[in-house]
Amino acid sequence: MKPHRTHSVLRSSDGAVFVEQLIALLPTLFFFLATWQLLELCAADLIVKRAANAAARAAIVVLPDDPMFYGGAPVNSFTGARRQDIELSAAMILATAPQLSADFTVEVTPASGNQTLTATVRAPFHCFAGWVSLVCGGASRTLQASARQVYQGAPFDYAFKGPAPAKPGGGGGGVSW
Repeated sequence: MKPHRTHSVLRSSDGAVFVEQLIALLPTLFFFLATWQLLELCAADLIVKRAANAAARAAIVVLPDDPMFYGGAPVNSFTGARRQDIELSAAMILATAPQLSADFTVEVTPASGNQTLTATVRAPFHCFAGWVSLVCGGASRTLQASARQVYQGAPFDYAFKGPAPAKPGGGGGGVSW
């Protein structure tokens, strides 16, 4: 009489090595991916901090500049072409990290005299494997950084009130080249 087939299958050790490899490999792979995600998140945090610093530095230059260069936007206003230039300075830094989304925000607190100007940048960070990463806690996470710079805007009156400058090569007028 032949032994019953299901009884021999249950006693078989075929596949035991495969199961042991899965038991050893999955936690190792999970730890590796979580560590990788943490490193990506830390690098993105540094990039957002640098973008906030770039935005603050751009703001202390752009906000007090001549309105002629910014489509007539008033001095010390975070609007129009001035806002676009400040956001561009942050965008150029944020573009170095592919995990950071292009829909970031930049906020600038106005300042005058020798006060401190603050620029805040918020950028969504997209996790590459939200299901495996305890670091992100989901598919994305918003990173935020602020930077402060001393605002030293010169109190220039940009309205020209004198005679029109002469053209190069002569031709009358008040100022010679």
